[in-house]
Amino acid sequence: MGLNISSAFDSAVTIYILIPILIIPQLLLSGVVINFDKVNPKVGSPKGIPIMGEMMASRWAFEAFMVTQFKDNPFEKQFYKLDQMEALAKYKKIYYLPALESELSVVINNRSRWRDKSESNPVKQSLDLLHSELKHELSKVGEDRFPYLDKLQIGKFDSAVYHKTSTFLQVLRNYYNIHEQNAIKEREAMIGEMIDTPEKLKLFNASRMKYQNENVRDMVESRNEQMRIVLWKGELIQKATPIYFDDHRPANILDFTASFFVPVKYFAGKKYDTFYFNIAVIWFFSVLFYIALYFQWLKKLVNGFEAYRKYRSKD
Repeated sequence: MGLNISSAFDSAVTIYILIPILIIPQLLLSGVVINFDKVNPKVGSPKGIPIMGEMMASRWAFEAFMVTQFKDNPFEKQFYKLDQMEALAKYKKIYYLPALESELSVVINNRSRWRDKSESNPVKQSLDLLHSELKHELSKVGEDRFPYLDKLQIGKFDSAVYHKTSTFLQVLRNYYNIHEQNAIKEREAMIGEMIDTPEKLKLFNASRMKYQNENVRDMVESRNEQMRIVLWKGELIQKATPIYFDDHRPANILDFTASFFVPVKYFAGKKYDTFYFNIAVIWFFSVLFYIALYFQWLKKLVNGFEAYRKYRSKD
């Protein structure tokens, strides 16, 4: 950026003024100063990061650093998969499934509108959400687990479907409870083997003190955020523990949008580690600016604007 500015302007004073102006957005929109979740919904969304943030190299660098510092350090790396399993299971039990049960309550408490196909009908909105979310869940646990999915729509829903859906949500709760308990037991067994002698215990504690950082953990797990789940455009968005997030639903094959601090990025049908994906994005920016510098795009743009301004002033 600095080289492009230097090539575009002849005045050193102008260059000295512009460089700090370009650095300030890099600081503000890096994810350190401004929480992306607090950005006005008109310029951002709960599902991703505002476009201005995506354009900042500092945002990609900071996220890559924080994610790899947390999950790839020698201590946490041993337990990350188990921690992820436990965290996701807790999220489903504490926030996700209760949210679906709440939507099901909206449906059962508005029987008189079970045939109303208007878009403003809260029953239709709740049934659409239940259909979308449970379809996604069935892709993980098996589509044959809930054969009543197509009944979750206006005109087909009835009391029998309500009971079947309520029962299935309880089955999912038990399913995630088993996942959580298995993760806890396996981690406890691993730790037990690692501290079964005084020497091992000393090494374990030393490693934890060396590599764990509570401030980093608080940030990547969003421990200080009150909103743990958000309803956005007919979809439930996970805001709790983004460092363990593993539920990508891209709008298209090139959609890589995701919340800040997610461990992997989805792009072109594959998942990539956030650290390497973000480094690739920064290199993309570097190559783009190199090409702009080589062909002097900014200089040509400035000269063209200056010529246009002089032409207009003569008129």
